[in-house]
Parts: sequence; structure tokens; C-alpha cells
Amino acid sequence: MLIHHHPGRSGGASGEIGAVWLDLIAPTVDEIRQVEQACAVTLPTREELGSLELSSRIDVSDGVLRLGVPYFSHSDSTAQSPVGFLLLPRRVITIRYAVSPAFELAAARVSAAPSLTAAEALLTIIEAIVATNADRLEHVSAETGQLSLRIFGTARERGDTLRQALAELGHLEARLTRMRQSATGLQRLMLFLRDCHGHGMDRPLHQRADAIGKDLEVLAEFDSQLTDKLQFLLDAVLGFINIEQNDVIKILTIASVVSIPPMVLAGIWGMNFHNMPELQWPYGYAIALGVITLSAVLPLAWLRRRGWV
Repeated sequence: MLIHHHPGRSGGASGEIGAVWLDLIAPTVDEIRQVEQACAVTLPTREELGSLELSSRIDVSDGVLRLGVPYFSHSDSTAQSPVGFLLLPRRVITIRYAVSPAFELAAARVSAAPSLTAAEALLTIIEAIVATNADRLEHVSAETGQLSLRIFGTARERGDTLRQALAELGHLEARLTRMRQSATGLQRLMLFLRDCHGHGMDRPLHQRADAIGKDLEVLAEFDSQLTDKLQFLLDAVLGFINIEQNDVIKILTIASVVSIPPMVLAGIWGMNFHNMPELQWPYGYAIALGVITLSAVLPLAWLRRRGWV
């Protein structure tokens, strides 16, 4: 459990009571009991936070605003897990089950602020989450651009690059999907906060919440563009793979066309019949080799003229 309080306030019990933000990370039973007793509130369970029902994600009761994001992407290396926000009159409580760079940024911003109300702290936390998601989207965009250069580059190693590109596209799409689900949950929370009256949400905070909502809309549009680009790259990779397969089939076709006439002639002249006029020719062996070679060269020349070779 992390306790974030304003600079200048004392720690210990008094600091805990005056803390503006209580951040619970995979809380134990004892930590949950301690916070519930100190704040006179009932904390939601992980199952309740992970529920997809709107009534389970957004709830107002006993003067406490409860908000939840069922699928929250903390980082690219951790699985999704639910996150809960509880807005009390004097403090905000967050419940999460993984270490998150977004919350570390939020902690730095809350600690640096001279004074914050609980509602201001909540918006500060959400702003830090949105900023972190924007950075992660920029990283995905940069990696997508580099992958595009490798796929369409003239000096690419065809087989290995295409196989690796398919794997990278899958990883990028998975990361993008996790961030999209997280951003969708935040968008729903901001829609509620923009229309929320009370809980310290005055007009300036409504405007601030509206700005956060617009930032999320911009990120959603950026996410859509990245998704379209990933789909285009996937289609391009599959197209290149199809072209390479066609090239292999074309080579096999050329080899079969070129090799059929010599095999037929060799099969004919390899028959052991008594009455074969070629057996009496003085130069029959040389003539047979010449005809067999010519039968292979003529189809190859014809295919080359057609542009197949």
C-alpha cells in the first residue's frame, strides 16, 4: 500500500489520515481491513472491479463514488487486470494488482502539487494514465514505422523477414488491443465525471474532465489509424508471401516444362528394340545428345521470351 500526501505533512498515523491518495497494490486482507476502518468505506473486490456491467463499474453510494476499469493495461510486459477508483470527500483510493508506470507518474505529480482536493487528485491520476498511454501509442507507432521500412525495403531478406514480420505484427496488435480496452474503460469514466455533480467536481474540474475526454478521443482516433496501418502491413506481408509462393511454383513449372522433352526422347532412345534405325547410325549417339539438349533449350528460350525466366 502506498500513501501519497501533500508535501509538508507529517507521516505516521496522522499523515495517513490526512493523505489525499491511498494507492493499494494487490492489497492483502489486513491492508483492506486497515483502509476500510480508517476511511469508513467498503472496498470492492477484484471480482467486482472486473465485472463488465456498468452498474458494477460506476456506483455512487454513501457519499462515495466508485469507478472501475475491468481491463487495464499497466505495461507491455504485464497482463491486464482491473483497476478501481474510490472518490471520498477528502481522499481518493485506487486499487490495482500490478506495478504501473502510469501510477508512478501520477504519484510524482500528486506529490509535487502544493495542495490538491480529492477530486483534483483523481483527475491528476487519470491525466497521468492518459499521458502514459499516449507515450505507449507513440512507441507502437515508431515500431510500426520501422517494421514497414523492413517489409517494403529493397534489401530485405525475404523468407526470414516475412516470418518475423508476422510475429511482430501479432505482438503489436496485441499491445494495441490491450491499450484500446484500457482507454475505452477510461472514456466511460470520463463521460460520467463530466456530468457528475457533487463529490468536489466543480465547473473548473468539469472543464478539466472534458479536456481529458477529448484527449482520449484523439488517442482513440490515433489508435484507429495504427490499427488500419497494422492491417495494411498484414495484408502486404501475406501478399509478399503469396508472391514468393507463386515464384516457387513458377520455377517448378519451368523445370517441369524444360525437363519433359529430354525425358521423353531419352525414354524413346533407351528402348531395347531390335529394329531401331538409330542403332546403325555412325553418329547416332552424338545426334541423340544434340537433339535432347535442343529439346531442353528451345522451351527455355520460349519461356524466357515470354518473361517467365
